[in-house]
Amino acid sequence: MKTLLAAIVLFTAVFHTVLSCSVCEGEGLKCYTCVAKNMEECNQQGSTVCPAHSDACSTITGPHSVMKLCAYKSFCDKSHMSNGEGKLECCFNDDCNGPHRSHSHGEHGAAPHLRSCPVLLLLGVLLITLAVSSL
Repeated sequence: MKTLLAAIVLFTAVFHTVLSCSVCEGEGLKCYTCVAKNMEECNQQGSTVCPAHSDACSTITGPHSVMKLCAYKSFCDKSHMSNGEGKLECCFNDDCNGPHRSHSHGEHGAAPHLRSCPVLLLLGVLLITLAVSSL
């Protein structure tokens, strides 16, 4: 009985979390989006909510130009652009390509939040439920 009650409470909490996440409400990641001559001018253009499946923010810098946009992790993984003329940086948190970027930007170490991956969250809940029920 305790196991069943614990599983129901856990399931309810996770169900609420998954349904209240921004991705589930049709909102994607927030990224700065702009095209400008320099970073300061670009940042003044602000951020926007990306399409629901967009999971990365990118910043492309070149000689006398900056472009920030919503992107996909797969694009970032395949586009290792960093030559004398252009540089691509990707990050995976809300407004991470803005003026106050955290240290978790770039291609290394930054992973999407669990809230943007309900499938992983549900998988974790199922594993926890199985572990609790086997006690």
